[in-house]
Amino acid sequence: MAQFGKERFPQGYQVAVGMAARELLHKNSIELVEILAKHNLLTPDSKIFELGAGPARNLYYMYKTLEEGGYDTTELELTATDLWKDASLNFMDPSIRDIVKFIEGDSEDIINNNINTNLDIFLVSDHFMHLQYDKADAILKKILSDWKPKYIMLRELKKEFETPKHPRLYHDYHQLIGEYEMVEETSSNGDTNYFIWVLKRK
Repeated sequence: MAQFGKERFPQGYQVAVGMAARELLHKNSIELVEILAKHNLLTPDSKIFELGAGPARNLYYMYKTLEEGGYDTTELELTATDLWKDASLNFMDPSIRDIVKFIEGDSEDIINNNINTNLDIFLVSDHFMHLQYDKADAILKKILSDWKPKYIMLRELKKEFETPKHPRLYHDYHQLIGEYEMVEETSSNGDTNYFIWVLKRK
């Protein structure tokens, strides 16, 4: 039977997706940052929220890029969410532990109970594919109806590579089109089984 949530991803999983992750995952993070930079979306006062961030590897590379660029990041707002706060912090780069606001909990509960209408970028990377169909759909609809971020960035599994028995699921991301327009649509360099979208609110 397919497993989700804490049954699928216990605390020990964080070591594999944090700063000690394999090189491919670091390259995936860098690719996301490069795409944001290409569209001039990564700024020192950006308000960025990542759903299902684990130890916030993606947010680290965003912070690092700005720091290395000589920018003052005191106005940068980074928020990460995950099922396991302590485990995520343990495998997070120390330079951002005191910068990232961390929200622990189930993704749907977080989206319903922590509405933020002042976001520049709402990021979901390799996370929706691990959520049940109804849960992901409810989150997408809540983002559209209540959150309404300026930009949405997705890196998720393509439909043709979906594996429901070992759950990596594809969802109806096209429901975002209508309220949002496509800024970037590409396949991930690291694994072409995954797409990357950048969407801008109309």
